[in-house]
Amino acid sequence: MKNFSIFLILLSIVGCKSTGSTIEYTDPGFYLQPVLKMKIVPTFSNPVIYEVTRHKPYLLITTIYEGAGGYDWKGIKSKESIELSEEQYSNLESMLESALEFPKDKAQGMDGDTWMLESSLYQYTAVAFWEPEYQTDKRGLESFVKLKSYLTQLSTEN
Repeated sequence: MKNFSIFLILLSIVGCKSTGSTIEYTDPGFYLQPVLKMKIVPTFSNPVIYEVTRHKPYLLITTIYEGAGGYDWKGIKSKESIELSEEQYSNLESMLESALEFPKDKAQGMDGDTWMLESSLYQYTAVAFWEPEYQTDKRGLESFVKLKSYLTQLSTEN
């Protein structure tokens, strides 16, 4: 009877342990879905987010917000999704590989665009640069700017 009582007490203690804890800084959904997410956040005009899915059908989702990036983004102004061909996706993937070779850029400014890139191509990576189109060559951000230009081109083609 004593062993049975101890067993019940241990069982109730183990049963009270919370199993719902998670690591708050990870987003497991990100590893499964977009291969890239690029946010273009200008101080005084509409923020834009480009997302590219990693599985077929490959989609480029472009979300434009109503507000200003440096202030209140407000609601979604437009959200469009286009299907990418194998060739477009392959080009995007190779541009992303090049863009993921980050320079040690320390340029800062008061106003201007901030570009943020999140990628799960190999492992989760996130980076942000202030005004990448400012002294692009000197700062080593050519691949980063080309990736954004290609995303913009694809989103406006259709």
